[in-house]
Amino acid sequence: MLTFTTLNAVGFCSIENLHLQLNTNCTVLIKATNGKGKSSILSSLVWALYGKNLKGVSNVNTWESVRPKDYLGTMVELYFQKDSHLFKIIRCQKYKGILEDGAKGNDRLIFLKDNELVSVKGKNQIQDEICKEVGLSYTLFMNSIMFGQGIKRLIQESNSDKKKIFEEVFDLEFLNLAKGIAQQDKNNLIAKVNEVEHESELLKRELDTNREAYFDLRDREKSFKKKIRDEKRELKQDREKLTKLLIEKKKQIKDEVDATIQVKIKKQDNLILDLKSKIKDAKNLSNVPLKKVIKELVIQLESGHYKRALRDAKSIYKAFSDLDKYDKEYQEALERLEELSSVNDKYKKLKSDCDDIASDIASIDEDLAKLKQEKLKVMSPKYKQKLKEIRKKLRKVDEDFHNKELELENYNWLIDDPLGNNGIKAYLFDSSLERLNSTLDRYAQVLGFRIEFTIDLGTARKDFVTLIERDGQIIDYDELSGGEKQICNIAMAFAMNEALTASKGINLAFLDEVFESLSSDNIEVVISLIRHTFSDKTLFLITHHDSLPLGNTKILQVEKVNGLSRYQLL
Repeated sequence: MLTFTTLNAVGFCSIENLHLQLNTNCTVLIKATNGKGKSSILSSLVWALYGKNLKGVSNVNTWESVRPKDYLGTMVELYFQKDSHLFKIIRCQKYKGILEDGAKGNDRLIFLKDNELVSVKGKNQIQDEICKEVGLSYTLFMNSIMFGQGIKRLIQESNSDKKKIFEEVFDLEFLNLAKGIAQQDKNNLIAKVNEVEHESELLKRELDTNREAYFDLRDREKSFKKKIRDEKRELKQDREKLTKLLIEKKKQIKDEVDATIQVKIKKQDNLILDLKSKIKDAKNLSNVPLKKVIKELVIQLESGHYKRALRDAKSIYKAFSDLDKYDKEYQEALERLEELSSVNDKYKKLKSDCDDIASDIASIDEDLAKLKQEKLKVMSPKYKQKLKEIRKKLRKVDEDFHNKELELENYNWLIDDPLGNNGIKAYLFDSSLERLNSTLDRYAQVLGFRIEFTIDLGTARKDFVTLIERDGQIIDYDELSGGEKQICNIAMAFAMNEALTASKGINLAFLDEVFESLSSDNIEVVISLIRHTFSDKTLFLITHHDSLPLGNTKILQVEKVNGLSRYQLL
């Protein structure tokens, strides 16, 4: 049961100050001439609930031209009860007054449940909580609780809006909620399926990579082993040849090698230096000018120094002889040095070649050892266990993927079939419309024509169809007269109110100038419907008529002073 109890409004449009009890269980006649502020009462209640007035406008401050000097802005309070809980809505707009919490109202929206603030932040979230607790959208409220002037009626709504309204009236929102939850679960499941599929792909890739590494290593091992065998064989052959040649060369130059070639080369260098010195000395003697030598010898002979002359002549002759000898030895020494150097270079080259081959063999042996270590790693029980674990995990992931795909199929069936357009909702709509049509059938005798809502199950959108039958003929809504259209709209609103009362237990209804432009006969029709529909709830009826045969009525007097509306319940 949803029971609205109290409405308080300050500075709302033309309302100066309003305090109104909403649970009087009688008909409250709101009487006044046009422009006095009658509809503002209904508008303030709608604004408190939804943040917009009867015309869908959110700006509701009092017009500046009529604001009193002490004007503080707009503040509306609405109290209601539901399922033993007490609720309070406080909605403000540019309100400078202080609220119960000691802070200014400003543009605040406050929602309390059992005197405790609802634990959500932000206007939109608070508004969602209000709509959730009230259980009525703005459109449904305007089509079933509030019958105001110039408001778009149910028959004029689009098919999608009719659908939303009927869903609320027949309490079918849970199917949309269920579908939304199922869709969200499906989306989450799809994300998990994609995640598991990705994990499976990664594991397969890892397994393939490890397999490839294993087989590649095995092939490399075979190929490398053969290459190593061939290269080592060739290298060993080369080393043997070079070693043999080295031995032969060692034999050829045994003395040099034994005493070391370097030492012999040094001795030969010393010999060459000595020979150079001797040649120089011999040249010094042999290069003395012949005239000078002969002159010296003649002088010695004339002087009787025969022995000295003979000695000098012999010395000069020996110098010439030694020069030829030393020059020959010098050339032989140079040739020997050159030979020793060549032998030394060849020896070094052979030795270097042998060392390089030995290094290559050592490197190959090292690579072979590394390959053996890598093979041991790959072929180890630990590595094999790793491959086994990957395969096991992959099987589990694939099984999980299969199960989730089956679950996804179930969700698709749930969303598309039971919760889809052709599912439960369509048939619940159909059965619920039967109850609504039975109410409209009861009105038929009073109205003088029949109204029936149907749902076309044969269409993809499940379109709603409104049938109006008069004198056995199906007619279009636009063919009705102005009075008949109003009667038709009133009848549908009343029927919706009955259906809503049955499902949600609303205690309240507002009728704004429903008798306007109606004939006396149609006024009697509406009065008859009012008696039938609103006998056990509070009905606020705005009218110009002084007397209506309704019974159990009160009058709310409205007058305007200095452009502001004031209210008094009589």
